[in-house]
Amino acid sequence: MHATYPDVTEAEFRAQYQKNDRAQAHRVLRFVMGLSLPLLYIDFLLLGMGQSFVVLACLRSVAFVSAWWILRASQRRLASANLEQYLFYWAILVLSVQIISDFLSPLTYLGHFVIDVWICMVASIVLPIRAANLLGLVYAYWFAMTALCLTKIFPSFVHQATLFVVLILSTYTGQTVAAYLQKFRLKLLSAEFELQRKEITDPLTGLANRREFLRNMENELQRHKRLGKTMSVLMFDIEDLKQINMQFGAGTADMVLVEVSKRMQRATRNYDCLARFGTEEFVVLLPEAFAEVATKIAARAQYTIAAMPVAVSGREIKISTRVGVTTLQEGDNVENMLRRAEDDLKRVQNTLLDESETQNQSLVFA
Repeated sequence: MHATYPDVTEAEFRAQYQKNDRAQAHRVLRFVMGLSLPLLYIDFLLLGMGQSFVVLACLRSVAFVSAWWILRASQRRLASANLEQYLFYWAILVLSVQIISDFLSPLTYLGHFVIDVWICMVASIVLPIRAANLLGLVYAYWFAMTALCLTKIFPSFVHQATLFVVLILSTYTGQTVAAYLQKFRLKLLSAEFELQRKEITDPLTGLANRREFLRNMENELQRHKRLGKTMSVLMFDIEDLKQINMQFGAGTADMVLVEVSKRMQRATRNYDCLARFGTEEFVVLLPEAFAEVATKIAARAQYTIAAMPVAVSGREIKISTRVGVTTLQEGDNVENMLRRAEDDLKRVQNTLLDESETQNQSLVFA
């Protein structure tokens, strides 16, 4: 059975692989720069010191200088989008120079087709350019080589037909391998993102888990201290969740937890960090919230949770919560704030128990 993961966006894909693509672009640029001198020497052997050779020497020099400039610009933190654009234009220049060199070579010389076949195959694989742009570039080069194949003098028609087939197969092979690599990278990145999501997410409610909440809280705490701002933390506990599960059957508690998490998301602000902290505890990090604001949000969340019963298997279950509230104080750390929120939650629980016992005693005496 093959695992399936949510697809990543183009922006996520580019952001994840931009470092690898930049390194690949550097390797391609350096390789072609190193290949410029041997190719220029071959041009000299075929054309001699004539006007055609001078034109080719100038064009190859322009391609060499362009590669050198792109390398220098890339090392100065050139944006990835600009690097890809420059690399695309540079590839057009290099391939155009190679096409001109091939057409200027003698009609009986066929050695350049070895390089042409190789280019048709590897260009799609090694150039870190968007597939849409790269496809047009490779097909244009293949078309030029096919046209050149029809103008050259071959020993026989069989040699010409064989070269034509090899050009087609090399181009197809390059495109196929490039597509497979792209698909593999997408699947790998999708799986990686999904694993990261599962690592920081509670599988039942979809909220952040305890580890992710502690990490976010530590970051926010340092930021608020640096900016001299305050923040608050809410700790919620669902009342009688175990009794609900025992009374209404296995799985009921899970349904209640999912519904409570949805209602808490509606009651809190978009930039608040909501997480499942324990079996039946939720915590909310309230950035830049004073005690008064935290108390209002806590009350609103409690009202939203208790406003409507949760429907489970045709039955309605009334849900209520207790909440502890704490606000950032001088010298606080994550542990201190969470401890105070938990202590405040226990205080609320004890208060409710005392009130319940008082009511029971009143009924007995009555």
